Amino acid sequence: MNKPKMKKQQYFTYKILGLLFIISINFSCKSNLEINQGLELPYVFSDSMVLQQMYDTAFWGKSKPGETVTVKGSWGEETSTQSNQNGDWELKLSTVKAGGPHTVTIQTSSKSILFKDVMIGEVWLSSGQSNMEWRMNQCNNCIDNQDEEISNVNNNQIRMFTVPMDLSGELIKESKWLVANPKNAEGFSAAAYYFARKLNKELQIPIGIVNTSWGGTRVEAWTSNRKLLSIPITKEKVPKDQDYDLLQIELKRLNDSIKLAVQNKFGFKSVEIPKWSEDETLWESYKKDWSNFEIGDKEFREANFDDSNWNQWDSKISDYSNIDYQSKGRFESAFEESNTLLSDGVIWFRTKIMIDDISEDYQFIVEKGIDDSDQTYFNGELIGNTFAWSRKRSYDIPKELLKRGENTLAIRITDHMGGGGFNSPIIIKNTKIEKQLVFSEFKFRHHAFIRNMTTLFIHDLSHDELIKKNSYLKDNIAEGFIINDPNSYSVMFEKMLKPVLPFSIKGVIWYQGEANVDNNDEYQELFTGMIEDWRENWGYDFPFYYVQIAPFEYIPSQESQKLRDAQRKTLKTTSKTGMVVLMDIGEEKDIHPHNKKDVGKRLALLALNKDYDYNIISSGPLYKSHKSYKNYIDIDFENKGSGLISKGVLKDFEIAGDNMIYKKAKAEIIGNKVRVFSNKVRHPKHVRYGWKNWTLGTLFNKEGLPASSFSSNQKL
Repeated sequence: MNKPKMKKQQYFTYKILGLLFIISINFSCKSNLEINQGLELPYVFSDSMVLQQMYDTAFWGKSKPGETVTVKGSWGEETSTQSNQNGDWELKLSTVKAGGPHTVTIQTSSKSILFKDVMIGEVWLSSGQSNMEWRMNQCNNCIDNQDEEISNVNNNQIRMFTVPMDLSGELIKESKWLVANPKNAEGFSAAAYYFARKLNKELQIPIGIVNTSWGGTRVEAWTSNRKLLSIPITKEKVPKDQDYDLLQIELKRLNDSIKLAVQNKFGFKSVEIPKWSEDETLWESYKKDWSNFEIGDKEFREANFDDSNWNQWDSKISDYSNIDYQSKGRFESAFEESNTLLSDGVIWFRTKIMIDDISEDYQFIVEKGIDDSDQTYFNGELIGNTFAWSRKRSYDIPKELLKRGENTLAIRITDHMGGGGFNSPIIIKNTKIEKQLVFSEFKFRHHAFIRNMTTLFIHDLSHDELIKKNSYLKDNIAEGFIINDPNSYSVMFEKMLKPVLPFSIKGVIWYQGEANVDNNDEYQELFTGMIEDWRENWGYDFPFYYVQIAPFEYIPSQESQKLRDAQRKTLKTTSKTGMVVLMDIGEEKDIHPHNKKDVGKRLALLALNKDYDYNIISSGPLYKSHKSYKNYIDIDFENKGSGLISKGVLKDFEIAGDNMIYKKAKAEIIGNKVRVFSNKVRHPKHVRYGWKNWTLGTLFNKEGLPASSFSSNQKL
C-alpha cells in the first residue's frame, strides 16, 4: 500500500556512511542474467513482445566469451556482434514500420533462440509507485467499472511486460509479454493499459508497455547510485561505490552484530518481523504470517488475561488535538518526548465492552485506519489483521463470540517508524446500536521496540521504566540498516529498472510522488535528476510524461500541494516533459483515485500531441503570470485551449499582500483570465489556487482538462 508519511522513511539518512569499506562495482547495468556458458537474453525478450518501430532496437545478453552472436528479424534485417571476454554482448537491430506478427532469431554457432508473434509498433515504459502499479483487478471496485472494463479487453495489438515486485531477481524468470485479453489484463497496470488503449485507438498500430512500478517508493530509490552522487542533497548520503547485492550481505552482518550487542547489554531478545510485499497477491500469506506471529505476547489477547498492572491510556494534548483526527489514540499524543523510542514498535491495547444485546453480529470500525498494522481480537479470537496505515478497518464480530455483559477487546498495533496508533475513533455497532469507545478506558503495554523497520527488541520494562530510560535506550540501541527494502537508495533502479535497460522505448510515463511528500522541498531537484539519469542510461532524450499527484486528505503537516508544485515547476526545468493534472479526480479518503481511465487518457493526449503530431490540447491550464491592481489580481495561464471555464463556482483561490498572510478570495473568469479579489486584502501581491492537501478543482479549459494548483510566490 502506498504510505505517504515520509517521516517514516527518513531512514535514508541512516548511518550508511559509517560503513568502513568500499565495494567495487562488478554488477553489469545491462544484464539480469547469471554467468553462463550458453546463449541467454534478459527476460524482457519473449514471445509476443513489441519492438519499437523504425528504430535501431537494442538486443543484449550472454553467450560463450568471444562468440559471434547474430540477430535476425523476419522482416529482412540481420546484424551480428562478438561477445566480450565475460560473454556479454549487445547490438542494434533495425526495425521497419509498425506491423506483424514477425519472428526474431538469435543464434550462435551452437545455439538458437526463436521469438514468435513479435509485433513492431510503439513501446512505452510505465513506472512509479502504487498508482501506476495499481492493477485492473487490484481489489474489488478499486477501478471504475472494473468488471466491465476487464471483460471488454480483447486487443491483440496491446501487449504488456510487467517487472514483478521482487528484489531477489527470481520472479522475473517467469515473466513474459502478455497480450491484452480479459485474463491477462487483470494483472495489467490500469493507468498504463488505458494509455496504451488510447494510443492504439488513435494510431491503429501495436502498442507495447514495459511496466516496472512499486507502491510506496520514493524517487531516490529509482535513481542510480552514480547519479545520486552528483546531486548535492544526496551525494553525502550514499556509498561511493555500490554493488547492491554485496552491500545487503554486509548490512546483514552489521545488523546481526547490533542485535547481539543489544542482547548482551540489555537482555532484549530480537525478532525479525514477517516479511511483507507490496504485491497484494501475496497479502494472504503475509496476513497468515502475522496472525501466527508470537513474540511472547500470546496471553495478551485472551479474555481472562490479568492486565491489572498495565497502565491506563492517558493521551496528552498534542499537535494532534486541534486537527481533524478526532482521536487521542495516537502513540505520539501519549508520550511527552517527541523523539522517543516509545512511539514506535509494538503496543497492546485492551478494554472491556459491555454488551446487552447479543442477538446479531457487530462490526468493529476505525474509519481512518490504524498505523501501521493491527491484529484485533475479540474475546480471544482474531477478528481482523491488516497492514496498511490509512486503510479503513472494518471487522465483523460474529454473534457467536459475544457474551452478555462484559466482553474483551485486545489490539496489537505495530508501528514501524514515526507516528502510530489509531487515526480515528473506534466504533462498535450493529443495526440497532452504535458505540464509540473511549481511549482513556483502554489499558496498554509497550511490548517491543522496533529498529530499521524490521527488527523487534522485546523487553519486559514497565511504563515508568520506559519513560525514565527512554533517552538512554535510544542512545544505546543502534538503529541498524534496512536490508532489501524497496526504498533504499537506488534499489528500484538496480532491481526494477536494470532488468529492462536498455530495451528500446519511445518514452516514459510516470506516476509517483506521494512517497516524497515529506521532502517536497527536495523533489524537483531529485525528480529532475532521475529523469536525466534514465535518459543518460538509455543514451537518448526520450519524452517523459508524468502525473501530478492527486489531492488527498494527508495529515495537515504533510503539505502535498508543495509536491504538486514541484512537479509543475519541473516542466520549466526539464525538456521534453509533460504533466497530467488530476485536480478533478482525486478522492478525499483514498490516495488511489479509482478513475484510472482519465489518467491513462490524459497521458496519451500528451504523447499524441507532442510525439505523434496531433493538433490537440493536451494539458489543462498552467499558471503563467499575474498582474496586481489596487483591489484585485488578474491571472494568466498557459494551455487555455479554446478558453477557460469553471465547473461550479470558482473556489480555493487565495490572495495575500506583502505580509504573505493569505485570505480566501472570490474569483471569476474575465476575458480569458481569472480575476481574484477579497475585501480583506488591500493591494494584493500574491495569489495561489488549490493550495491544500484535499481540494476539488473548479478551473478548466473548454477541452475539459483541469488547471494545476499553484502558488505565485513559489520560486521556479
